[in-house]
Amino acid sequence: MSIRNDDGGDDRPMPGSFADHGIRDGRVLLAGAVRSLGTPPEETAVVDDLLLATVAAAFRESFATVAGERPPDDVEAAIDDAVAWTRAESDGERLHLRNRLLPEFYRRLDRFHDAYHGTDGPVVTA
Repeated sequence: MSIRNDDGGDDRPMPGSFADHGIRDGRVLLAGAVRSLGTPPEETAVVDDLLLATVAAAFRESFATVAGERPPDDVEAAIDDAVAWTRAESDGERLHLRNRLLPEFYRRLDRFHDAYHGTDGPVVTA
């Protein structure tokens, strides 16, 4: 399975902010969320509260599987903020799950998590 990253194209590692939890490549979290959802590659869906709750649960499950522990408070807060930001940006839109919604959600999750650890970069960029 190939997960699209920021530039939409290749299988280069996606370094993220989760190294302190033993996760050095964001593709691992993203692939786990895709597996957890079990969506076909061509699946699209309308973004609503139920879908976002399902996506958040998929990332929680993926984190727990990869890190071997439940998401700690900083990861939970980042997931909640990624849900809120995604809702604000995409509510009611029909998005491709594997190629758009999940990678965008991961990037927001990563940026919020990174911000909680004191970096000077923007939390989320459009």
